[in-house]
Amino acid sequence: MSRSLRPFWRYFGAKWRAAPYYPAPRHATIIEPFAGAAGYSLRYAERTVILVERDPAVAEVWRWLIGSSPADLRAIPLVECVDDLPASTPQGARLLVGFGLGAGDSRPRQRMSSMIRRDGGWPRERLASQVNAIKHWRIIEGDYTEAPNLVATHFIDPPYQVAGARDVRPSARGRVRYPHGADAIDFGALGAWCQSREGQAIVCENVGATWLPFEPLGDFQSTRPGGVSHEAVWLAG
Repeated sequence: MSRSLRPFWRYFGAKWRAAPYYPAPRHATIIEPFAGAAGYSLRYAERTVILVERDPAVAEVWRWLIGSSPADLRAIPLVECVDDLPASTPQGARLLVGFGLGAGDSRPRQRMSSMIRRDGGWPRERLASQVNAIKHWRIIEGDYTEAPNLVATHFIDPPYQVAGARDVRPSARGRVRYPHGADAIDFGALGAWCQSREGQAIVCENVGATWLPFEPLGDFQSTRPGGVSHEAVWLAG
């Protein structure tokens, strides 16, 4: 039986809730070339998992988590502001707290959101209880093209062509846009790359995207309050 872990943090566009609606992995290895919070892989945590992430902050969080112990998690003080962490707090842990203080942000926060406060704060104990389950995972910091082309389940969840553009406004806090967004992606090249994967490919998008022949998957609650995402998928293998 697959061991399903809860998310280590709430990330914009994460697929943890929707993951059961996608095909189950057919291979022993899962590769997520746009890792984010790795919502799909968390549902099958016992598999060999290779994460690839361009955002240095997200990659550093995964490096720290994979190398940490339950005691390391429990040593992080429960704070409502990142600036209140001791100076000795490792950068990966500091970034993890920043992400943990938000509810669907794409960048770390400095202060706890009202939603996280309402839900009881950052779930340090839950994270500590499951961190040993990802010791065998691997993180590669880099572009999606650095993902190895193994016979594996490739769960490909890029910033969506329209909804995933980078928000450069000074007032943007990261709730609805990625720091490395769709505006930096050549979707024609990405489509060809997806079709070249060995094994099983599961590619995520919104309904209406045309860079692959996507089919509707379903409507799912988005990270925006009351928002709905009309999800589509392209499958191969």
